Amino acid sequence: MENTAANQPKRPRKPKSKITLNLPPEFIETCQQDGIDPETVLKGFIADLAGIMNWQSHPRENGYSSNGSDERRLAREYYERVGYPWWHQNS
Repeated sequence: MENTAANQPKRPRKPKSKITLNLPPEFIETCQQDGIDPETVLKGFIADLAGIMNWQSHPRENGYSSNGSDERRLAREYYERVGYPWWHQNS
């Protein structure tokens, strides 16, 4: 049997830890109207979804920190309502 990519078992993709996004002007405008940096909004949502806690006694160097228990619950509800946990099942 020839050793080709088609014969190789699929390896799981290594998740990216850094991405670059072009943010839509509507998102930028919303943040500007509220006087908040878009990076702060995105980091906050990511931290809430992932349950990242930034304790004052052991602060995280990357600045990620959940905004509270309600925000963590709502971020998870949004994530699941959109269906992200099940997207891989459709491919």
